[in-house]
Amino acid sequence: MFYDDIRLDDELNFVKKVGTLTEHEMHVHDALEISIVLKNNVKYHLCDRDYHGKPGDVYVFRPFEPHWNLAEESDKPVEWTMVLFAPSIARSIPEGHKLLTPFYAADMFSPLIPAHTSYAQAIQNASKLAIAEGEQQLPGWRAKQYLYFIDILVMIFRYYEAVQLDDSSNSKTDQGIIHVIQYMLSHFSEDIDINEMIVMSNLRKTLFFQKFKGTTSLSPNEFINRLRLQSAVYLLDHTAKSITDIAFECGFHSLSYFNKQFKQYRGISPRDQRNQLNIRREL
Repeated sequence: MFYDDIRLDDELNFVKKVGTLTEHEMHVHDALEISIVLKNNVKYHLCDRDYHGKPGDVYVFRPFEPHWNLAEESDKPVEWTMVLFAPSIARSIPEGHKLLTPFYAADMFSPLIPAHTSYAQAIQNASKLAIAEGEQQLPGWRAKQYLYFIDILVMIFRYYEAVQLDDSSNSKTDQGIIHVIQYMLSHFSEDIDINEMIVMSNLRKTLFFQKFKGTTSLSPNEFINRLRLQSAVYLLDHTAKSITDIAFECGFHSLSYFNKQFKQYRGISPRDQRNQLNIRREL
């Protein structure tokens, strides 16, 4: 397994892809990903199982979820639309952090939205229109792509809300964890008291930590830290704010601690992160 260091030039990217029947190593990345199958059948391999997709199916992958995909038949390359976006994009959407819940609570749901559902069909249509905007690049095309992207996020969120309502096995325990995740997504830059999160979940302390780790693959503190660092990456790459201002805006109370955590996360310092971007822009 390897870490795919995807550097998003923009917060949002629609890309048409073609893949063949070639086994390869699973990869992970910190961008959120939506995969929309366009033509021929595909196998998505995750750690726990395989999914066999057909045209019209939609798959959602959370950050750092190991996966790969390949065509199921050697003479029929799979075509799909890949939507990659930074979690920070939610800041500019009303209730945007709430719309990200399905990506971070993926262990409670299948990543598949089946082609026959109205949700997948709406996502398919919106993605085709977004791709067309990118190809034609008429005035205002980025704004139009952004509008279609919001439609896609809303459809994904509504699908998972519907799945929760229909799933009789979905317990109050799961609902409590989802509520906590939604809160953390929208308040990660603030001081978050884990004991208050335990109360919010209506769970005993031990069960809360077990459920949270099972859902997100991270501890509560690791999850909050990851959200803060993901936001910091975006601010370093897309704003002229000082590193000190970014550290405090993202919820870090110490510049030295921020630098240490960032280097562990990205392998480079915040200053090097910004310098590398400037070098790429000059090339």
